[in-house]
Amino acid sequence: MQEVRDRISKLATGTAPVAIYGESGSGKELAARDIHAHSPRAGQPFIAVNCGAIPESLMEAEFFGYRRGAFTGANEERQGFFNAAHRGTLFLDEVSELPLAMQVKLLRAIQEWRGRKLGAQREDVIDVRILSATHQNLASVVGRGSFRQDLYFRLQVILLSLPPLRARREDIPLLCDAILRRLVPGASKPVISEAAMEQLVTYDFPGNVRELENVLERALAFSAGAVIDRHDLHFESLARTTSIGVFSSSDMAACASAYAVDKVVLPVCLPAHPASVECDLIRRALQQTRFNRSRAASLLGINLWQLRYRMQRLTIHDPD
Repeated sequence: MQEVRDRISKLATGTAPVAIYGESGSGKELAARDIHAHSPRAGQPFIAVNCGAIPESLMEAEFFGYRRGAFTGANEERQGFFNAAHRGTLFLDEVSELPLAMQVKLLRAIQEWRGRKLGAQREDVIDVRILSATHQNLASVVGRGSFRQDLYFRLQVILLSLPPLRARREDIPLLCDAILRRLVPGASKPVISEAAMEQLVTYDFPGNVRELENVLERALAFSAGAVIDRHDLHFESLARTTSIGVFSSSDMAACASAYAVDKVVLPVCLPAHPASVECDLIRRALQQTRFNRSRAASLLGINLWQLRYRMQRLTIHDPD
């Protein structure tokens, strides 16, 4: 990781696009933010875009913005990602998820450094540094015909590869200390027992640092005192549920049993539940964490953006 940080400090001073590779949860966005923070653009905006989370029909409007009256419902002018990141950095996370039609528009924008809002007559100058990230092998995606080769070469000027957590197990104790200091500020930070640390260091962490954060936050909820012990980690059920992509009924039952806090079931795979149960689980998780959205999202096994989206979709509001 020190080698990675040294490379970040060197490439941060340039303007060439950087493609960041790494498994899910390995810290690709953190690396992108670090590049921006050490660059001459550090005082300008950093805009992160999850390319897999935007409906295809809205992509052009989200990237380039639109003028009032450009389409039904466009009641006011709106800035796009390129406008918002002007003179700063635009980070395209999971860039391999971009549909081909949007790839064409993106390629032209970074070739000409110009873009036009929907409904506008003239093009605006684009001044951004492009950083992109994906957990896939983008060359293989190009080979399958799902990603344009010309855009691939535009984005892959500099490559930055992030090692998975299992390849740097010696970092785990330091990461645990840093994560616990953030989760429990002050002098009351719990101690991880020797047996628990041994299990943490030997576990493969398919979800990398993000999974380590979730494991520790759940352990805090389960631990009875100032010590996190081996039985607080619940790795047996976690290893089984994260090793497969689809949950069977028996997996869901085991998952529900493993993550019951104060008799409230908080499963790892929230999307597997019907909307009514999902709504109830979110409300209980929020009540349990005193409406701390970050902790509630971690307990539910989803990220903060996903929790906000579900709260909006299910019309769940914080108390006044």
